[in-house]
Amino acid sequence: IMAFLSWGVFVPFAVQASVLRAFLPKGSTWIKLHKAFNFIAYALFILIFIIGVVYTSMEGGSHFVNGHQKMGLAMLIMAFGQILAGVFRPPNPAPGEAKAAIRVAWEVGHRVLGVALLACGFWQMDRGIGLYATKYSVSESDESNLSIGYWIWIGVMSAVIIFGGLYFNYLVSSGKSPVQVAEEEDGDVTARESPLVDDSENSGKKDQDV
Repeated sequence: IMAFLSWGVFVPFAVQASVLRAFLPKGSTWIKLHKAFNFIAYALFILIFIIGVVYTSMEGGSHFVNGHQKMGLAMLIMAFGQILAGVFRPPNPAPGEAKAAIRVAWEVGHRVLGVALLACGFWQMDRGIGLYATKYSVSESDESNLSIGYWIWIGVMSAVIIFGGLYFNYLVSSGKSPVQVAEEEDGDVTARESPLVDDSENSGKKDQDV
């Protein structure tokens, strides 16, 4: 249950807070939700990992010998790196300035690693269902029903992320929706003008704080 909440609920919610920011209140709402969901997800993941290690030791089993165990360890390390990179991310440029190469590289890497972790999490949970069913002699019908329900949920979460992201990019490229994208940099909330922002609405306000 905790694994599902971590990788099946809170991590997708964190991604959705980013790709659906155009539909959230203006300002730093999206980044605060993004951070909060990721924090909860990683806290649950650490707890799951500890429980798994302790329980395996109590049963006299070996650690990190099968694919599920190895993937869990790899994900724990990658997720820590993702969070660390988010905390120490390069700053956004001032309005009107071009992004530095290191910022562009960071954004690409952050997204690629985020997608990779999400895909690994989906696989890991599905594999966990199979291992649980084998260990506790769950009937094939019950395992199948659980797996179907799981993938339906994951499909819905993935569809929201994919189509929400595509729609947001469409709005950005067409400039059809006014929205102000803000990020917290070094503990302060600073505004970054988005292509979605109506120029007439922001004329003469580019230098003002949020």
